Amino acid sequence: MPQYRIITVDAFTKVPFKGNQAAVVAVPSDSPIDDATMQAIAAEMNISETAFITPLMLQGPDEFKQSRVFGLRWFTPTCEVKLCGHATLAAAHALKYELGSEREKVCFETASGQLLVYFGLYNSYSMTFPIDPPAPMPINDDVKTIVAGILGEYTPSIQVEISPSLRYMVVYDPARTGKDIVQLEPKLSPEVVAAGTRENIIGVIATAKSADHDFCSRFFAPWCGINEDPVTGSAHTVLGPFWQQKLGKTRFKAYQCSKRGGEIGVQLECNDHSDVDIDGYAVTVVSGTINV
Repeated sequence: MPQYRIITVDAFTKVPFKGNQAAVVAVPSDSPIDDATMQAIAAEMNISETAFITPLMLQGPDEFKQSRVFGLRWFTPTCEVKLCGHATLAAAHALKYELGSEREKVCFETASGQLLVYFGLYNSYSMTFPIDPPAPMPINDDVKTIVAGILGEYTPSIQVEISPSLRYMVVYDPARTGKDIVQLEPKLSPEVVAAGTRENIIGVIATAKSADHDFCSRFFAPWCGINEDPVTGSAHTVLGPFWQQKLGKTRFKAYQCSKRGGEIGVQLECNDHSDVDIDGYAVTVVSGTINV
């Protein structure tokens, strides 16, 4: 029975049991895993995301140490996703501290293109992702149903936007504070899920200004089998440009205020604003092998 290294990492945190969990499976170039088995492993792990990393261009016993380019795929317990920030951070951490990478940065080939991750000091990382600026979403009955399911009600003062690539809906009520976002108790009913499916929604971001950070948020994705994602790096490719329009700045300290909570650094690239840098910390929680 084949065995693979598997590492569980808490991302966007400096301490265990906070931030967001991701499992990272190290897949040698000469021992590929088929798609169905990847999905089965992700379902077995039953956490927000399981990442699979494979060295590209190099082979052999030192391929994880010496490779600078890796294939990277992400699976929730129910499906593969196009982009995942915290599992990318977890993959970089696993490479550096568990698989012995000798590089100062690595490049991941993904469904969202090439993603660069720079290794910093003290378990810190900086990831460069494609930006996904949201735009106002036409309001119809399905959109009203989704917003009411997240916030408890829909009113015309609530701003609703949608990101074109990831299909993340941003819900912003100017009257609500960060404390209100913490206290949200969404009702993700079958009607809400059906409305989101008709609108081709992947996830919903509820956001507000924060007393201790530039902004805070929570992320809900029942359409991917995750009622609430604890800390969502990819959401900040959408939130960065959203809050730039409101605050007139390009660098942010953000907090995802789920029960686990997580700190995220966000910086829009100054050249053409085509990329966004997502910064955070990570810690290893479990390291072992999985039988496939």
